[in-house]
Amino acid sequence: MAATAFSVSAAPAASDEAQRSAETRRDDNGLFYIGGKVGSKTIRFLVDTGASHVILSHADARKIDSYTAVGDTRTVMTAGGPVAVDWIVIKDVAFGDHSIKNLKAAIPRRDVGLSLLGQNALAQFDAVHIDGDRLTLVR
Repeated sequence: MAATAFSVSAAPAASDEAQRSAETRRDDNGLFYIGGKVGSKTIRFLVDTGASHVILSHADARKIDSYTAVGDTRTVMTAGGPVAVDWIVIKDVAFGDHSIKNLKAAIPRRDVGLSLLGQNALAQFDAVHIDGDRLTLVR
């Protein structure tokens, strides 16, 4: 499996776009956040189209029951400079009716305080639409 490998389960057929998409509204701070269900817990992700990978805050990483530690520690470049991270593979994350399986995520050694939904997750959707204050992830 490549360093950015992941897979998506097939979503059930739907009759309208509302059933085939996950949607969120722009936050008061001007950014988009979306909830991802991991087991019975929800992780609030900042939708970050500039991030290559999913990044987890330490608090959100503790919410995940089912993951595989990759055993790979590397330094990645961020907007704030180089950061040492540990990699895990999350068994399953659901955004609405869409399930992303085996999602690789980085946990920074120095906590960043929020979780980012990066390109390795966003690429699993057919489209990412921003229409005014609404962001829709379409499958």
